[in-house]
Amino acid sequence: MKYREWLLLGVVTLLAGCSSGTPSAPEESPDVVASRFYEYISEAKLRGGAAPVREAFKLISAESSNLNQSQFVEIIKRYPPGFQVELTGTEVNDDKALVTIVYKLPSTFGDYSVNSEVSLDLDSQTNSWKIDFTGEHHGLGRGDLNGAAASQGG
Repeated sequence: MKYREWLLLGVVTLLAGCSSGTPSAPEESPDVVASRFYEYISEAKLRGGAAPVREAFKLISAESSNLNQSQFVEIIKRYPPGFQVELTGTEVNDDKALVTIVYKLPSTFGDYSVNSEVSLDLDSQTNSWKIDFTGEHHGLGRGDLNGAAASQGG
């Protein structure tokens, strides 16, 4: 009986040791985070209130953006009411992601669309994707994203 107990303990220890070194994937993908971010901003523009703004602020990399919530609010006040965002693609390379979006903006001269890209960084402390709201990676295109991965050995 003792042999089985030691064997079982050894197997459990090995399994626990093997699984602890592999980081798990973030709970939400970059496109889900980007979609939620713009939904919160759109809701804040349409209905008002602080709750959607707080939730959107949680999805940005606040430390790297050097923004507090008040500054964030001032920036999103400039977003036009009634705007919508459609996600059209996502590329992930290691700890960077690029989500391609189409802004749909209402206008008195007819609605129009603007193509853009949103960069996200994987926050290693929270294991979650964060919007690069500062624009530090603004203009980061697919070629730049692939180049960043290549320079990191990816």
